[in-house]
Amino acid sequence: MTLRFSALAAAACALALSACGQGTNDAAQVNDPAAAAAAMEAAPGDGDSQGDALVAGTDYNATAQIPCAGYKGAAAAKCDAGVKRDLDGTTVEVTLADGTKRAIFFNPDGSFLSFSTAEADGTAAMAISSEKKGDVTIAKLGTETYEIPEAFVIGG
Repeated sequence: MTLRFSALAAAACALALSACGQGTNDAAQVNDPAAAAAAMEAAPGDGDSQGDALVAGTDYNATAQIPCAGYKGAAAAKCDAGVKRDLDGTTVEVTLADGTKRAIFFNPDGSFLSFSTAEADGTAAMAISSEKKGDVTIAKLGTETYEIPEAFVIGG
């Protein structure tokens, strides 16, 4: 009975939103409570059923500068980073001083997973580790260190 009520409530909401110009005007969706309910299910993101927004002109859900150090012996600095979030997890792409991009992967729950590595550049042989300090993940690839705030990874 609850499922039927939810589908009917979703159809009523879709119809009401359509009437005031705030929703779809698709008659099939309004006449099919299951389709209306599916259309109104929230997607991961900012609560508007549209998913996680993108930063204008990028394919990133957010951008920031994060503390980084150690790439080719570099001292501590701030590196440009972009985050891509989806249901399978999160990828943080860090742009290093020479333009190289380093991808750091996180599980859907926001916990550290790994780095992208390759035998060609030697990163496949480097040790990978991470630790959590408060709400910051400190991810390490060989001598490289990246400090990634939890809010950047999971949004919020």
